[in-house]
Amino acid sequence: MNSESSLRYLRSGKAKDIFELDEETLLMVFTDRISAYDVMLADKIPLKGIVMCELSAYCFERCEDMGIPTHFLSLQGRRRMVVKRLEIVPVEVIVRNYVYGSYWSRLLRGEVKLPNGARPLLAERLPEPIVEFTTKFEAHDRPITVDEVLDRGWASGSELDRIVEWSLKMNEIMGRDAERGGLILADFKLEFGRLRGDLLLADEAETPDVCRLWDAKGYAPGRPQQDFDKQIVRDYLAERLGWPEKGPPPGSRLEQPLLPEEVVNATKLRYIEAYERLTGRRFEPLDEAT
Repeated sequence: MNSESSLRYLRSGKAKDIFELDEETLLMVFTDRISAYDVMLADKIPLKGIVMCELSAYCFERCEDMGIPTHFLSLQGRRRMVVKRLEIVPVEVIVRNYVYGSYWSRLLRGEVKLPNGARPLLAERLPEPIVEFTTKFEAHDRPITVDEVLDRGWASGSELDRIVEWSLKMNEIMGRDAERGGLILADFKLEFGRLRGDLLLADEAETPDVCRLWDAKGYAPGRPQQDFDKQIVRDYLAERLGWPEKGPPPGSRLEQPLLPEEVVNATKLRYIEAYERLTGRRFEPLDEAT
């Protein structure tokens, strides 16, 4: 197993560190870092990185079986993933099954129109999934049209057709997992890249960091839903510290932990439960091979 200290460090995201293995492969290290309201907290959620890595590997393997090529090659331990080195398409894909999040906000501002058959109701199920595109490398992600993607040369028309096709197939794959586990897949985001001109699914998939999951038993349209991810952290910061209005500006990185032990532990258990309900497998937290 490669030690990160012997590898060339490339960059870090909110929760992953990227290292170069060689010209064609990278090592993604899934950390226990957590962010909220676009602020990187100093707190760590134990085992979170393992959950994210193993959930992504689970999803990538099934995608390959379903004819969706991915950048996944292998695992090194439980939080390190070897992947193909790609040219990342500078567009994020969002698939929505419910009227929620930024889509609901844009609906209230009159920026989007509901499809026929959908009520203007928070958490209303959409008649059909909606596929949207947003920018990826701008300071603040924003919705973009197909025409803008084409005009900027970020992807070709045939690539967008394939991305939409695969994204909807992913919606079916992950939606079945969620339903089996008593969850609702409200929406999710995906990233894609190119390898010698061929498209591949990239980054991570089917994790609580990129999927909005709700407990099916508690679902009721017309009110906010309890997100099945780091909502416990968001609730604590909002109710106790007045975030986001009184919090640090987006993009900040904090140096001192803020979260009490009970919030950290409850969040850890929520991530583990998501893994078990989505995969149908028992999570083994005690044998972490790093």
